[in-house]
Amino acid sequence: MYKILFIIVGIFISMSAFSQNTDMFFYQRALEQKNKGLYKESLLDLDKTIAINKLNGKAYCVRAEVKVFLNDLQGALKDFNSCISLLPSDTNAYFQRGLLKATMNEQRGAVKDFTKALFLNKQMEEICFYRAKSKALLSDYRGAIYDYTLFIEFCPDSVEALYLRACNKIEIKDFYGAIEDLEKYIGVKKKSVDGYIKRGFAKLELEKTDEALKDFNFALLLDDRSAEAYYRRGILYKRLGNVFLACSDLSRAGELGHNLAYGAIKVLCQ
Repeated sequence: MYKILFIIVGIFISMSAFSQNTDMFFYQRALEQKNKGLYKESLLDLDKTIAINKLNGKAYCVRAEVKVFLNDLQGALKDFNSCISLLPSDTNAYFQRGLLKATMNEQRGAVKDFTKALFLNKQMEEICFYRAKSKALLSDYRGAIYDYTLFIEFCPDSVEALYLRACNKIEIKDFYGAIEDLEKYIGVKKKSVDGYIKRGFAKLELEKTDEALKDFNFALLLDDRSAEAYYRRGILYKRLGNVFLACSDLSRAGELGHNLAYGAIKVLCQ
């Protein structure tokens, strides 16, 4: 009797070990396939992994990432939720779910996930960059500026963060601060049309019309099909009282597709 029981227990342990080994076999193969860009094949192996071991939190997270590549965003969100339920301290899972929510335009949820990821790992300052973007889309411009500042301290060579911080400073009418950031940005990105337009706009708001005009002119020198540059220069000419040049620039902006240009023409040029 004891001998039979011993055999049964042995078989059970062997089956359990085999199941675990099979679980890891499919999981490892899925990782290799994912790294090679074989997402459909990776998904099949991850399905097998989870069917064998429903408590494999990492497998849910990887499957979520694969589903993002396959554009199954709702399926990916469900898997990230399962991963976090099983691994509530997994920083990467919160970060990846935050990126997914941002893509799905669920910015409040994204900010919450990015904040949780930072709480779990304060060394991941790069998360601040993505949280700043979500905050800006929620019109939390001061919060975005704060996060971009943290990110720039961590990554001082990021000119993109400088540009985006300047854009948020313009939103809160901190034009001097915006110009300071844009000076540094343009110092690196000397052919950035957007950089000159933004700096020109900030200078115009400070009544520095001559300097603003130089920026708009240089933007158009770099790209003579920039609808935004024509529109902004048209507004500048309007402020200067030069109706002819203002209407000419606004008309050109409208021809190039600027959606505010024709409204301005109706008011100014009739």
